Amino acid sequence: MKKLLILLLSLTYFQARAQIKVPVKIDTTQQKTLHLYQFIKSYMQKDTISNQLWHPKYKAKTGYDYTMDWIWKIYTPKKITTLFDVELAELQQINDTLSYFKILVKTKPGEKDTFSGVYKYYIVESGGKFYLDNCKVYDSGRFKKYTTRNLHFYQSPFYHIDEEEMNKANRQLDTLYIQLQKPHLAKPIEYYMCSSEEELNNLSNIVLWDGGLGGFTNIPEGFVVAINNNPFYKHEFIHAILGMGANCFFLQEGIASLYGGMNKGATGYAQGIKELQGCYQKGDCNFENLYAREVKQQYNSSLTYTFAAAFCKYLIGNYGLDFFYKLYYDKEITTKNFIEKVSQKTGKSPTQIKRAVEKLILPK
Repeated sequence: MKKLLILLLSLTYFQARAQIKVPVKIDTTQQKTLHLYQFIKSYMQKDTISNQLWHPKYKAKTGYDYTMDWIWKIYTPKKITTLFDVELAELQQINDTLSYFKILVKTKPGEKDTFSGVYKYYIVESGGKFYLDNCKVYDSGRFKKYTTRNLHFYQSPFYHIDEEEMNKANRQLDTLYIQLQKPHLAKPIEYYMCSSEEELNNLSNIVLWDGGLGGFTNIPEGFVVAINNNPFYKHEFIHAILGMGANCFFLQEGIASLYGGMNKGATGYAQGIKELQGCYQKGDCNFENLYAREVKQQYNSSLTYTFAAAFCKYLIGNYGLDFFYKLYYDKEITTKNFIEKVSQKTGKSPTQIKRAVEKLILPK
C-alpha cells in the first residue's frame, strides 16, 4: 500500500509538472510503464529543440526528428505542453528493449483556430538508458525494396510497379543532375512510395493530423516519402539533390516547382502560370497576397508554388545558376527577408524585382 501511494504521488507530481494527461488504460503503477512515462515527460520538459535524449546514432547528424509536422519544428517540447493540451494516448511495450508511445496534441478549448495531431515515437532501451527513435526504421519493413544506382525504391505492398519503370527513373535522375549542374549524391536517394496517408504518416512519426501532404523530403537523411506510385518524383528529388539551403520558401519550393512541377508532377510550371494568370484576372491574386502566402487553395498550393518558381526563373534567367545557388545556400536569406536580400544581392530595387517577376506571370 505504501509503495502504491508513493507511485501515485510520483505520478501526480510529474503530471502537474509536465502537463501531460494520462488515460486510465495506461497503468503507471507498473514499474516499467512508470519509468517509460517519466522518460516521456522528461523529454516534454525540454526547453530547447535538440537531439538530447534521442538515440546515439543521431548525435552527429543535423536531422534526427523525421516528423513533417510544423509544431515540432518551431516549438520546444516544453512550449508544446504550454500552448496545447497534451495527452499520452498510448504506451506499448514491444519487448524488453523496445516500446512506443502515441501523444495527442490539440489546441486548448476556446482557441479560434483549432488543430490536433497524434504523434508516434519509439523508445529504445540501451545500457540502462532510454532513447527516442523515429518510426521509419521499425514501420518500413512492409515496403518492398528495389535498388538502382541513383535510387533505392521502397514500394507499398499495395503497389506493383514495373521494374523497368524504376530503371527508367534511375536514368532520368542522371539527366536531372546535369540540368541542375550538380554532382551525384554520395549515396542513392531512398524513395518510399506509399499508397495512403496512413503509410506516409507512419514513416514520419504521425498517426493523425489536420494537415494534408502528398510527399516530403528529409534533406539531411536523403530520403523521400510520398503518396505516389510514380517512380520519378522530380519535385522531391530536386530537394534531395540540392540539400540543405536557406530557410526560404521562395528558393526551396520555387526551384523544385520550376523544374519539377507541382501536384506530383501533374501540374508543370507552364500550366501553373496559366492558373496564376486566371487568379490575377479574377482579382483573387496579386503580388502582395502571393508574397505573404495568403492565397489559399482547397486541394493544393500550386498558385503560391508557381509564384515562387517565377522568382527562381527570373533569377536564373538573368543571373545564372551559379548566382542562384549563392542565394540558395545563403543562411541569412529567409522567407521573411527574401525580397530585401535579393535586392541587396542584385542591386535591383524591390519594385524593379516585382515588375520583372510579374512580367513573367503576366506578359503583355
